Amino acid sequence: MLLWLCVLPVGARKQHTINLSSDYPSVVVHEDSTVSFCYCGVAKRVSVYGDFFYKGEDSTRYTDLRSKRVKMKRESDGCFHVTTRPIQSEVYTYCFKVNGKRKNDPLNNDTAWQMTHKWNIVTVGGTTQTELYQQPAQRGTLLQTSWYSSAEKISRRVNIYLPAAYEKSQQLMANSQQLIADFPVLYLLHGISGYEGSWSERGRAIQILENLVAQGKCRPMILVMPDVNVKPQEGTPTHRSLFNNIMNYSRLCHDHDIERALVELTAFVDSTFCVSDDHYIAGLSDGARMAANTANLLPNYFSAVGLFSPVVHKEQLPAISLLTSHSEAVSLHTYYIYSGKTDMFHNNAKRFNRRLEKAEASHEYTETGGGHTWRNWRWYLSAFLQSVSAL
Repeated sequence: MLLWLCVLPVGARKQHTINLSSDYPSVVVHEDSTVSFCYCGVAKRVSVYGDFFYKGEDSTRYTDLRSKRVKMKRESDGCFHVTTRPIQSEVYTYCFKVNGKRKNDPLNNDTAWQMTHKWNIVTVGGTTQTELYQQPAQRGTLLQTSWYSSAEKISRRVNIYLPAAYEKSQQLMANSQQLIADFPVLYLLHGISGYEGSWSERGRAIQILENLVAQGKCRPMILVMPDVNVKPQEGTPTHRSLFNNIMNYSRLCHDHDIERALVELTAFVDSTFCVSDDHYIAGLSDGARMAANTANLLPNYFSAVGLFSPVVHKEQLPAISLLTSHSEAVSLHTYYIYSGKTDMFHNNAKRFNRRLEKAEASHEYTETGGGHTWRNWRWYLSAFLQSVSAL
């Protein structure tokens, strides 16, 4: 080994040492909103893929991962480097391509699955909105667990986030042997290409919630982020089930097994955690359709329903019998609809809004720029959290 190191060129020795010690910054966000990438390792050629290289605005396609590859240059330190142009404040994704093979940044643990690939994440701050996406001063606990769906006869995965205030309340309760506080619950549903980790990874739901709480704009609450894919195959990760979902879309729309499973999930959460009577549900894209269906199955349970870039039709409207009921036992929820003007499903959102107006159902409609992208969905979540906290 010593002989091999002695005959190595100086540059190769240096990059080998750096690669082993991992003492270099792989991604740096500068004050001028440029981002520098560095890869140190034994390689002949390295490129970086990133959606920050795309010069257009929000996509009207299904995904906003319109990445472009840029070649990195080997510098005098033996590492590969590249710096972007100044880019807008947002959350961006990237990965490296080393010797023609895709590779994630080994020094960046902030990652997110998108369909069949994992991407690294970098946040360019500078705006009030992107400040919400940064790590908060206090963080709670993310539980990865499951609940049993008797309708499907399977166990489904769910990520449950308990805020820091919840843990403190439990400690006080344990010491004083009395209940200190109950917490509101928000159920967040992913879209047809997501999985139970989508909202906590790309959606930055935990950061958004905790930062809004720190700013006094939102109450501490429990986040419940379930897997709402078509029945997953044994041994297959749910984040790869886009094709399975599309092929079984008629089942998604008509069988409502997933919505019935979500009803069972609410019973599981209510019996396991200290929750208040304030329950909310929201979903993006096709997850919005499921959120509306679940709210119809539990008309007296959710105080508010968030529909982000919704794929909704008249079938998701609440029953007319409920809308016209004067019974005090029925307390209908309020719909919050958000849609981008260039979103491919924008017309669905506008039609659903008109139908709610005609039915005189309680609702708020917000139209924004942009399309069917996480950039919008993160903003919609922050707006929805502040709206329901004011109820």
